Amino acid sequence: MTRRVLLLDFVLAVLVAVLFSQLRREWIDAHARTKAFLAVQVPAIPARPLAQLPHVAPLNAVNYSTVAQLNLFSKDRNPQVIIDVEPPKPKPLPAFPVARGVLLWEGTPPAILLSMRPGGQQRSYRVGDQVGEWKLVSLDNQYVTFAWDGKDYKKRIDELMDRSAFVAEAPPQPTTPTAARQSAAAKTASKSLGDSPDSTKWVDVGSSDTRGCKPGDDTAPGTVVDGFKKVVSATPFGSACRWEQVK
Repeated sequence: MTRRVLLLDFVLAVLVAVLFSQLRREWIDAHARTKAFLAVQVPAIPARPLAQLPHVAPLNAVNYSTVAQLNLFSKDRNPQVIIDVEPPKPKPLPAFPVARGVLLWEGTPPAILLSMRPGGQQRSYRVGDQVGEWKLVSLDNQYVTFAWDGKDYKKRIDELMDRSAFVAEAPPQPTTPTAARQSAAAKTASKSLGDSPDSTKWVDVGSSDTRGCKPGDDTAPGTVVDGFKKVVSATPFGSACRWEQVK
């Protein structure tokens, strides 16, 4: 038993010696490689020369005037005084003509009786005619369109009507004997106009067979004067008066 133990110890001692010898040889080789690596001389590479810095121009205060102009608290901000030019005022709109009535007959273009001011002289106009500063663009039984300064203005005819041109309604029948005699005398005078050559009851409206009534004309409807018969008709704008030629 002792001999076996001694033999095992001898084998282990030999193994340790072999391992130590192997490790020492590895260490010597590694030391030699390190020494050989450190002994190698690497040639030095010269450094590149540095680029020259760009030339900086000297400070010029004039080049920084924009900073002062944009600074709201700078005294010399915006040295150039800007004079505000007042925009041109728009042209005042001229007054619209005053309407007296519309003439609508089958087979003829519609016409409208207009005057430049209330109570002024009236005449008939058709589409395309010039009415003072206005141009008549379109016309129907309710609306009329005028053009001025390149713009169109559509108006209701009843807004333009001259109320003073309408025939006043007949006053109530008088009750007193004196008033009754005056009314009878007025009726007799109106009937006698049929035989009178007086033609101052109408105005020319540009038509050969039609005349317009003058403001305040109180002649009874149906009266014939110089071949023209007075006709009063109801329209959406009130009573319309005209003199038509008896055919």
